[in-house]
Amino acid sequence: MTLSFISLTLPKEDLIELHKGMLIRYILDAAMRREKGLEDIEYPENLVKLEEMLGINEEQAHALFHQLEDELWEYVWYTYTDEWAWHRAKKETDKELGDKTSGIKREALERLIEERYEKNFDKYVAEIDMKDEAGETEKRIERKKK
Repeated sequence: MTLSFISLTLPKEDLIELHKGMLIRYILDAAMRREKGLEDIEYPENLVKLEEMLGINEEQAHALFHQLEDELWEYVWYTYTDEWAWHRAKKETDKELGDKTSGIKREALERLIEERYEKNFDKYVAEIDMKDEAGETEKRIERKKK
């Protein structure tokens, strides 16, 4: 097998962003494999090489791993709550209108759902928000070490 090599020059900030993107991909791949009951994957050698080039030590890499993991969880929670609120707004609008939904233009129906979504967003999210007595969203208890 013949290896192809490419020479690339770019600003350090761009390399940092590439590293973060590759690390996020590793976090997602590892989580999905665990979810499917598949064997864990090794930490990619190309990430180790990038970390060496960037002067990132093992402790900094570990901290960055958890920072990006937390950012991913925050994004997932945002996405989930947004979808839940839209689903609830649609469900309530459909229930309120009953059989009349078939007679309403799609754009008008979407506008009604959007209005209800915006008006009741906090109420819908409260249905699923996992808060402790102090009002803090609970952090995940367990994290897999890399």
